[in-house]
Amino acid sequence: MIYHQFQQTPFQNRFSGSKGWLAFAIGLIVMTLVLLALPFVILIGALSFITLSLFGRLFLKRQLAKFRQQSQDQFGFGHHTEQTSSETANVFNDNTPFGRDHAPRQGRTFEHNPNE
Repeated sequence: MIYHQFQQTPFQNRFSGSKGWLAFAIGLIVMTLVLLALPFVILIGALSFITLSLFGRLFLKRQLAKFRQQSQDQFGFGHHTEQTSSETANVFNDNTPFGRDHAPRQGRTFEHNPNE
């Protein structure tokens, strides 16, 4: 009486006959469509990545030039000479932090004394 539930499998009545064949056919169709569409999805993704890589840099250069022009017009920096405008342009292109020319910071090195 206790083991009555284990005498037959619960999936036996669920997926038998025409329902089982229909579920199998639908699963097979879905897997086939996914496998056929997957190369195209990967190809479209790769092409979009290449396109964004190539033209994104040009777009960002154009946007940065617009931003610099707007900030010069807004804050009244347009009346400076060419030398100062090129210096301010070099501030953003250099690797020095905040456009300052400092020597790189030196850290202190402590020797390890094994007797301490």
